[in-house]
Amino acid sequence: MTLCLRESRISVQIVFLLRFTVAFLMSTNSPDSAAGIPPFLAAALAWGLATTYVYLVNGVHDAPEDQLNQSGRPISRGELSPRSATFVSRGLAAVALLIATLVESPLFLALITAQLLCGFAYSAPRIALKSRTSTTVLAVLLLGGLTFAAGWLSGGGTGDAWPVIVFGGALTLWMGAVGALVKDLSDVRGDTAAGRRTALVLWGERRARTVCAITPVAVALLYLATAWLTAPALLPSAVCLLAGAIVTSGLVRATSSDEPRSRSRLPYRAFMCTQYGAGLSQLAMESFAR
Repeated sequence: MTLCLRESRISVQIVFLLRFTVAFLMSTNSPDSAAGIPPFLAAALAWGLATTYVYLVNGVHDAPEDQLNQSGRPISRGELSPRSATFVSRGLAAVALLIATLVESPLFLALITAQLLCGFAYSAPRIALKSRTSTTVLAVLLLGGLTFAAGWLSGGGTGDAWPVIVFGGALTLWMGAVGALVKDLSDVRGDTAAGRRTALVLWGERRARTVCAITPVAVALLYLATAWLTAPALLPSAVCLLAGAIVTSGLVRATSSDEPRSRSRLPYRAFMCTQYGAGLSQLAMESFAR
């Protein structure tokens, strides 16, 4: 099971839980956070199992590219068999759906089903939304948006909806418009061999990197302006996102796909750290507000 967790990218799973938790806290006006712990645990567990399924299935179908890109994940290294990972992923999906039936929100089960189907469609060979940048962005936007919606609904949805719409929208755009592009910068060799039509493969590295350098700052500035004008409580996370966007953009310009993977992955790592910074700062704001 430890290998399956590693394959599902623990750092990514924590980010999903962070998004879910912030949306949950935003959804209730109750100052008594203890009253929300039991429903939160059930809903968060179900959602965590669902997202683990999504990334474990992705690891199974990404194994050939991961080997070429030297990702170091358990399946690509031969430490975990695709068959075992597939068996575990199906079990995770089943348990996630079972727990989802215990969550009070009637829409939660529908959201978690949509999350599982979206994750399957992203990686499954006959559909493979991952094979093109356009469909990758769509899938990532859905996975992020569904997570914020699920957190909001599982918390009761009694708070002001606008802050979670702005925060969730910004972080979802950060995933789709930034992460979905930046993650391919270090994987061009495997993506080309697999026949993927990513932005880097289609546009060439120079043009793709220009877009990848512009989008982080554009998304962050849009979020900062919206927070400044309509939701001041979001300003700390907006400032964090802008700072991270500047670093990410700079690293996109300073690296290339021909460099060692440890260096070519720097823009993606900056993208991930920025998500953590924005999410944790907003989590702190919501916690102190209680």
